[in-house]
Amino acid sequence: MPTVHVGEVDLYYEIHGEGSPLLMINGLGASVETWSPFWMRLAEHFRVVLFDNRGVGRSTLPKSSFTIRTMADDAAGLLEAIRVPSAFVYGASMGGQIAQELALSHPEKVRALVLGMTTCGGPPAILPPPEVMQRLATLANPSAGSSPLEVLWSVSYTPEFLAAHRAELVREAAAVRYPPTPQGYRLQAEASMKFNSYDRLPKIQVPTLVMAGSRDLLMPPGNARLIASRIPGAQLHIFEGAGHGFTRERPEESVKLISDFLSAVESSRPLPSPGT
Repeated sequence: MPTVHVGEVDLYYEIHGEGSPLLMINGLGASVETWSPFWMRLAEHFRVVLFDNRGVGRSTLPKSSFTIRTMADDAAGLLEAIRVPSAFVYGASMGGQIAQELALSHPEKVRALVLGMTTCGGPPAILPPPEVMQRLATLANPSAGSSPLEVLWSVSYTPEFLAAHRAELVREAAAVRYPPTPQGYRLQAEASMKFNSYDRLPKIQVPTLVMAGSRDLLMPPGNARLIASRIPGAQLHIFEGAGHGFTRERPEESVKLISDFLSAVESSRPLPSPGT
């Protein structure tokens, strides 16, 4: 099991494919096992580096609280340990917060930034609708009756996608060997809720692509528009009709968008305009 020791934690990681390195940072409670399969298509174009953030999967579960900055330091330490001086970085949801912090705190490690389904946090951030917050609150109260997975799926995917792919999601969930612990999930959630990059976003100087689903209930697309407006020269793409899990709902479109953007950065071609 490949791990590296960074600070006070051990981080589990995997490397797939060839080419320029692409570090992929997953969201709240999510491990390498639970990445959307679209990363496999990205591995046809890039040397994809996957890892478990502290607190989940096969990485160390800390005993005390930590911050998004701590997790960004972890990511920088991982790149250092595997001898990758700098990488393209894709962050999804909470992973997008970590990716923002990585670009701000360790700019030398980031060649280009792709932010998906995420938020800058702080007072300007756009929160989920009240009914979604109520559904999420049931995750802390299993006796409320709803299956945690069903709750997460209901806010992550559009009803149409969920109806068509429920059996597939059930099979994948049953195959997960390292589900998040309540403590790991809680510690990550606390770090995410305290994050605020709004005032610092103009300091990000690397090429940036910001993506969101137009029907995202967890991270309303206004958050993507806000982030893109704050990062100099950032590109914005909204997947019309897609939810929070747009990389799962629109894998081919997602892979092409990311690959075209990063390939243009790599070749110093003018950045493609993905549209909004």
